[in-house]
Amino acid sequence: MVEAQRALLDELMGTARNLTDEEKKGYREVRWDDREVCGCYLVRFCPHDLFVNTKSDLGPCPKIHDPKLKESYEQSSRFELYMPRFEAELAQFCEKLVQDLDRKVRRGRERLAQDVDIASLVPMSTERAEQLATIEEKIKKLLEQSESLGEEGRVDEAQALMKKVDVLNIEKTALMQLASSEKGLILSQEKKMALCEICGSFLIANETLERTQSHISGKQHIGYGMVRDYLATYKAVKDKAKEEEKQAKEKELEEKRKQRETEELVEKRKENGRDKDREREKERGKEERAVLLKWTHPEV
Repeated sequence: MVEAQRALLDELMGTARNLTDEEKKGYREVRWDDREVCGCYLVRFCPHDLFVNTKSDLGPCPKIHDPKLKESYEQSSRFELYMPRFEAELAQFCEKLVQDLDRKVRRGRERLAQDVDIASLVPMSTERAEQLATIEEKIKKLLEQSESLGEEGRVDEAQALMKKVDVLNIEKTALMQLASSEKGLILSQEKKMALCEICGSFLIANETLERTQSHISGKQHIGYGMVRDYLATYKAVKDKAKEEEKQAKEKELEEKRKQRETEELVEKRKENGRDKDREREKERGKEERAVLLKWTHPEV
């Protein structure tokens, strides 16, 4: 109740209402469009907030995060004007994080590949193959649905589906490790390891469902999931806009071409009409001269 009253007074009288006249001389009220305010935080989320107290901790954001400023931005008449700029800043930040993470994932794959010692291989059992095919089909359908939702701007629903994909990917990894063990694929490590493609963390294959869920609900996995989902959605929207712009330009050029052809056809018809008029004038001239010659020289 007290906080609500304070917020109301801040809105009506400003945050400097309790300062003395002397203190007010050096005071400047921060606005949401000031440079020291975090645009990423205003438009969606700031990556600095996602990985606090994890191995991927980015440290505190050097810019201001204030819920009141965020609310002020969202209610501003300039909301739509600033949104593209803030979204681009967040996309650039996420792009850098994903590039660094993908390098880590590649190194993780290489490490796992080096740790694998193939002793003998026999075909995967029919039961495991069917289980694997079922999981892959579910992943494919969920990815298609998530992409469609992202293009429609339904980000929360798309992210919810991506979390289901994360669970299925880990189940798939565990199943493949189990199948590999069954068909004689021997790992040199005492514990068989798997790699999370979302956050780059190493997991113990064939882990219990409880531990798998614990990893998926962890701050680092959720954080990188948000980063990847936002970047994928942002790129999809941009690509769609570019494609629509391209189609609009092509349509405009096609319409101009048709208009030019129509104008050329009309001009050609006019020219043909003028040629016929000139021919008729010539014929009339010949006839007039013939009549004149007959009257002036009847003997001809």
